[in-house]
Amino acid sequence: MLYNEGRGPLWEHHDMGCLAFLLAVLTGTARTEYFGHLYDVLKPTEHRFEKADRTLGASRR
Repeated sequence: MLYNEGRGPLWEHHDMGCLAFLLAVLTGTARTEYFGHLYDVLKPTEHRFEKADRTLGASRR
């Protein structure tokens, strides 16, 4: 996968697909110049994924 910051000429290459890269960024395992600042600013401690019905409430039929 190749991507750039959108404002400059520099591109960064990663040997994975887009979904795997996004997961790596969210879990802090990606080595990237563009998203590394997220962990300095936000300092996330935990990522949680919930099913939609649990978050939004079970649908009533």
